[in-house]
Amino acid sequence: MKHTVHVLELRRPIAAPEAPGGEAPDGTRSILAYRSLVREGDLEPPEEAHLADPGEASSIPAGTYLFTQRPWPAERREEAYREAAKALWHEALWRESPLKNDRILVRILSEDGKTVFQVFREIVGAP
Repeated sequence: MKHTVHVLELRRPIAAPEAPGGEAPDGTRSILAYRSLVREGDLEPPEEAHLADPGEASSIPAGTYLFTQRPWPAERREEAYREAAKALWHEALWRESPLKNDRILVRILSEDGKTVFQVFREIVGAP
């Protein structure tokens, strides 16, 4: 699956909905948090290293991110999130943009009547 990657300067945090199963005013349904286990300098990491330790997050903090978005898959969601995380990692390598940490954030939201997912990796400074 091809991912278009953008640089996004998030000027204010994106909050998860207050009620489980609810929706925030901006359409956010949930924010998932993962870690990347890819080590610096590892150019051929195992696939599972791109997305590990699933959990939830209360927000996506303000910052500068590599970002991609796709329609939310009906099944095999973790695989779709992993492909997106891998695309962000490749983009960081290509741009020579250092990643700020090992955190990968996945936002599920309603947009124009459809459900989509967005994946974020924070980078150091401006691209």
